[in-house]
Amino acid sequence: MGKIAEPWEPFEIWITIEGNKEKFLVVPDREEPKYEVFDDHTSVGTVWTEQKDTNTIWCAEGAIARELIDQIGEQIDSYKAWEITERASGSNDESEA
Repeated sequence: MGKIAEPWEPFEIWITIEGNKEKFLVVPDREEPKYEVFDDHTSVGTVWTEQKDTNTIWCAEGAIARELIDQIGEQIDSYKAWEITERASGSNDESEA
């Protein structure tokens, strides 16, 4: 079984920009539920969620285009869901050994 990443380890996401898939590196903050997003080696900004009424919305600061905030947030949510699934299946495998 492969190594399961820690929750604060960087991970890659793919965003569609003008029809082209672009790779970004996401670095979770260890202290706050925020994520710094990098294009190659340059930070393009930080994203986080906020609760508005009954909805959770993605917010950003920096050079992240408004049109990309939700797409980045969806990719982060997908990665987090995958990571939780991997952790759950990994802990089950270890308990059976």
